[in-house]
Amino acid sequence: MVLRIDDEVTRVVALVGRDPARAHRHATRLLAEQADPRIHSIALRALGLAQHEMGDPAAAQRSLLRAVTIARRSGARALAAQAHVTRLGLLARRGGGRGLDLRLDRAARPDPSARALALLNRGVAACQQGLFSDALDSFDAAARHMRSWPDGRLLSGLLSNRGLALMHAGRLSAAADDLEQALALTREHGLDYLGGLVLHNLGCVEVVRGDVGAAMNRFAAASPLLPGSRLGALALDRANALVAAGLFRDAATLIRRAAASCETEHRDSEFAVRRLLEAKVHLNMGDRDTAVERARRVREAFPPHSSWAGIARQVEWAARFAPSRRIGTPHAPRPGPTGRTGLRSQTQPADAVRTEAPAVSGPRPDTHGDGPVLSEAPPPEWPRDLPATADAGRALALRIATTPLGGDPAPGPFHAAALRALAEDRREVARQVLERGLSREAGPPLGCGHVELVAHARPAGHELAGLGARISLEDGDAATALEFLEWRPASSPDSRCHDTGWAALLDRYRSAHNQATAGDVSARRELGRLSLRLGLARWHAACAARPLASPWASGTLVARLAGELGSRAFVRYAEDGRGPVAITLVAGRVRAHRLPDSPDRADAVAKLLHAARLGVVNPSTAADALTEARAALVQRLLVDPIGDAIGGRPLVVVPPPEAHALPWGVLPGLRGLPVSVVPSARTWLACRSRLAPSPPGRPLIVAGPGLAGAEDEIRALSRLLPGATVLSGAAATADAVLRGLGAADIAHLGAHGMVPMDAPMRSGLLLNGGPLFAYDMERPARLPWLTVLSSCGLGQSVSSPTGVPLGLVSTVLARGGRTVIASMLPVRDRGAGRSMAALYAALLAGTPPAQAVADHLSEAGFVCFGAG
Repeated sequence: MVLRIDDEVTRVVALVGRDPARAHRHATRLLAEQADPRIHSIALRALGLAQHEMGDPAAAQRSLLRAVTIARRSGARALAAQAHVTRLGLLARRGGGRGLDLRLDRAARPDPSARALALLNRGVAACQQGLFSDALDSFDAAARHMRSWPDGRLLSGLLSNRGLALMHAGRLSAAADDLEQALALTREHGLDYLGGLVLHNLGCVEVVRGDVGAAMNRFAAASPLLPGSRLGALALDRANALVAAGLFRDAATLIRRAAASCETEHRDSEFAVRRLLEAKVHLNMGDRDTAVERARRVREAFPPHSSWAGIARQVEWAARFAPSRRIGTPHAPRPGPTGRTGLRSQTQPADAVRTEAPAVSGPRPDTHGDGPVLSEAPPPEWPRDLPATADAGRALALRIATTPLGGDPAPGPFHAAALRALAEDRREVARQVLERGLSREAGPPLGCGHVELVAHARPAGHELAGLGARISLEDGDAATALEFLEWRPASSPDSRCHDTGWAALLDRYRSAHNQATAGDVSARRELGRLSLRLGLARWHAACAARPLASPWASGTLVARLAGELGSRAFVRYAEDGRGPVAITLVAGRVRAHRLPDSPDRADAVAKLLHAARLGVVNPSTAADALTEARAALVQRLLVDPIGDAIGGRPLVVVPPPEAHALPWGVLPGLRGLPVSVVPSARTWLACRSRLAPSPPGRPLIVAGPGLAGAEDEIRALSRLLPGATVLSGAAATADAVLRGLGAADIAHLGAHGMVPMDAPMRSGLLLNGGPLFAYDMERPARLPWLTVLSSCGLGQSVSSPTGVPLGLVSTVLARGGRTVIASMLPVRDRGAGRSMAALYAALLAGTPPAQAVADHLSEAGFVCFGAG
């Protein structure tokens, strides 16, 4: 067979873009079948490229060196130049050495196509070093050489790389145009592998644009087209998307998983991306020391004017001003195994390595003082329109910590304008600018309506509202502060998940969890793999993209809330620049109350929980006395400062993050008092608008396995709720309960509970065949107006980085439930039935749920959530 040399060069190089493994086989076959040394050189070049893409750079260099040698011996100067440029270009991409640019230019002189190839490789090498302006110059020069080439297959690689460089240069529209054109070329010519690279790069652009859902779908489409050697880089860019979405723990897990397949110690883009992402994750979790160490390694490894070094300097600076608390980490201890069969809790099998940020120590600048000027000089990359004040420093530090790599951390125009007005002491103007910004801030589309993703999303409005609340509190305007704090609307109950793939993945996780609980070691390993898959599969096309929020209108909430509260008192806990405050709304009057600025508030709540749990597990007079003492301390920190304002009224409370697991009814000042706990005032109003059926009908009663008391409990409740659907024993499966929830008005679920504090959406009830998760509550078309969780600790939730609580209870409320009753403490199996029967008797007699809980269950740690 006679092969045309020019055609074969294009064919084998394009074959690498279609499938590196296939190109490897084709090149090997050519070497065995063809005697022409020119064909041997072409085959070795294709072999080297394939080996490089398949993750064997040393073998690639050997093959390419042989290709150069054979072409030179045969007098094929153009082929030798192309192979030599390819070899030097791959060296340059991996950091290379001194003089590589000069050697590339010299190697490319004999052949015009080699000159374009040299420029392309120089551009890619510049990208690896974070020199994106230099890269664009090289890509543009390469494009001029390629204009005369008739074959578009070779152009797609250039456009793909130039698109990524344009993204890092901040030219997002141009980047998307190049990448879409490259994607069209790969599809036209069947270049599947190169198409995967283009989809990967398009996902990176979507992350920087702020559409994480679209990015995750791009990454998912790219994954099956890429070889294993590329999956580490894909994992890092997925982690970058998770940082943008506020899912810092998930990002940390993904970075660790990526480390094994990333050659991160080479001073290339993968090294920079991994270390910078690690720095941002540690910064967001409060570990400033480790964040600085990771950033410094990047800064020292790259040229001072590179983008990588610039981002590293930003992170180092931000670590001086970022909050030291752990954002999105639980303050309460994670419930562990009780070792007692008489309690309705069970340990969840470990499915992933836990990520814990160490405590941070050491001095740092005072960013909460009265002085308007930063105590540290701003970094060279300080945005031009931002004043050098402590307020601006805090804002920029937060933006640096949460902005994905490649994004612009500068505050948005409304935020910057408000900070300028604040620096000039035009406080009213600043507040008006913030209100105007919020009225236009709908937030980016999420790509998916999952409760968890909505809770983590941090649009620009979040920062505007936080600054507006602080200014208002400092100016003594508690009503406007409350409006700002409540800018975020309640989740819409229409965000039902229809994705069958997601449901199937949950079922696989459920099954593996069930097997792991029974002691299957391989199932425990499978849980780890499925945990990662769940984290990536939350974005799916079946859940339609929608904005996070509708435009906000100031001055509308307080009047609505006051009218609905009636004789109740409302309290929302918050922080301003000077410490913790509680905002109350009672009889139409809004007041702000300064709370004790105690750094031990979270510790006090945790110690109360520990003592109260101990009192359930090992009841004794000493345990009761300890609980009383610790409850009195929490009372002094949280309730006493607002005691005069609430005056013994029924209470609607939005807790601070550290009190999302607090059993409010055990506090001395709240015993016997109806308390309704809600994520926000807007959520309470939404729950109140969901009318309860009268008389209540269609009850569902469920008893999970392994609880003799639960069987007694459902028999007693069946007499109180005639006509109820009863599921117990083998019939109490997750699927059956989900079907029952979709048809019930009242649901009583008694089972072992689990609350993994590092994965609150996997909180749930242990049923026959595996748990019912919080995730599952997003699947039914509707949920009961009242849900009672007779299980240990399922009332607990974990605060997301935006302050929105996550867990089983918050998911039920977000998905349309009106009221949920659940415990913060262990529940004793024997004896729970009597209390539950008393609760339902009161409810059937017309007692409001919050009062019924206060009368019969609050001392046992139960709390009423929602409408009350």
